[in-house]
Amino acid sequence: MCRTLRRLVSVARSERIRGGEDGQTLVEFAMVFPLMMILLMGIIEFSLAFNAVLGVDRASENGVLVASEAGNSLNADCLILQEVDNKLTAPNSDASISTVQIQRTNASGVTILAADIWTRGGSTACTFNDNTPPFSVPYTATSLGYPDSQRCAVLTGCSALSPARSTVDTIGVQVRYTYTWRTPLSSLLTMIGGNGSGGGGWTFNKRNVMRIEPVL
Repeated sequence: MCRTLRRLVSVARSERIRGGEDGQTLVEFAMVFPLMMILLMGIIEFSLAFNAVLGVDRASENGVLVASEAGNSLNADCLILQEVDNKLTAPNSDASISTVQIQRTNASGVTILAADIWTRGGSTACTFNDNTPPFSVPYTATSLGYPDSQRCAVLTGCSALSPARSTVDTIGVQVRYTYTWRTPLSSLLTMIGGNGSGGGGWTFNKRNVMRIEPVL
């Protein structure tokens, strides 16, 4: 009888210990799970944001290649803007581009000497002197400080331009893009930052420069 009673007490004690361990496991899981979800959202958000940076940089690179080849041809900006939009592929969106600048820079590309600034919105009709069919781009020019007529595409320079050039221009294409947060992590950033510091996204610029292909 005493032996049986001791066995029952031992079993009851084991059940209490097991139940306590299960409860502790649940509490630990409840504490760790939110951190795991934040980490997962951070990885996803970082991957998408990094993809946006690479995509916009590629669009700028292709745009400046077109700019180099177009040189001082009529409505060269239209070809550049079209190329930037076409090369910005999913999951990124050309609708998130705010401005595109087409710049004349110094030979190293560091100093901006003049620029055309195109703002996303509205529509600009584009016609050409060759067989290129007319089209329109969803941009409006807000500054034309570097029109196609003022681009030097002559290797020996362009003395008739103002200012005069001693060789071909170095041209740059800068794309300003707003990446919109895709996960609930943005709400957490807003809560941590206060006063909406997390915002609705992240705006950045990507720029590439190249010498204009000379006319020989």
